[in-house]
Amino acid sequence: MLIIGESINGSIPKVGEAILNRDTQFLKELARLQYEQGAQILDVNAGVAGGNELEDLPWLVEVVQEEVPIPLMLDSANPEALKTALKVYRNSESPILNSISGEETKWNNLFPIVVENKYKVVVLLMDDRGIPKTIDERLEIAKKLYQRLTEAGLPPGHIYFDILVLSVAVEPEAGLVTLETIKTIRTHFPQSHLICGVSNVSMGLPGRRLINRTFLIMAMYAGLDTLLVDVRDQALMSSIYAAKTLLHQDPYCLEYLKAYREKKILI
Repeated sequence: MLIIGESINGSIPKVGEAILNRDTQFLKELARLQYEQGAQILDVNAGVAGGNELEDLPWLVEVVQEEVPIPLMLDSANPEALKTALKVYRNSESPILNSISGEETKWNNLFPIVVENKYKVVVLLMDDRGIPKTIDERLEIAKKLYQRLTEAGLPPGHIYFDILVLSVAVEPEAGLVTLETIKTIRTHFPQSHLICGVSNVSMGLPGRRLINRTFLIMAMYAGLDTLLVDVRDQALMSSIYAAKTLLHQDPYCLEYLKAYREKKILI
């Protein structure tokens, strides 16, 4: 189980403002807090209106890695921005590139650098037709992209399939489709990983944190093994610790007991 802190993202107003204003103190404190709250990797996304990702993302990567020792997930829809960020990345552990997909232009731009360097990569289950609404369509894309990557020499364990969660406020069946897709992808690609933006499921609804943590536990049971979450949410993190004990992912409940002693468990 891998826990990735999601909070350094330019789409969050305060974070976007900090990026534009080059507020290193705010961003370092945010990185440090996520690390202390249990994040094993930090997502770093510099996409903000009025910014320039080609400059902002490498700058942000340097700021964050000055503060915390853990690896990063370099997150951008712009392949060129990912390439510039890689030039300043210096952690001994490989980054995760977020992301590649079946969109041909994006694929052609990023695929060579992924396979040449054997980078870990998030694979979005979408193509030039958009995000599929059915499980079979998502599986079809997963098979196609998996074959391309593994035939080029990328280890299956370096592939992180992003199921692409839609909001249940817009698509009432989105939660169920996501859970069933997780089960299906896990069955077909047991050596690869599954990730998703859990909080997307509650977009547009009140009480989002309740929905998010409930959905997350259901997704973990279905086979989700890479959690992109707000690690500052103590109730959510408490649910993760509890779920791992029930799913036999925390032998003898050692992680749970440690978190309880450190007062990280919210009862």
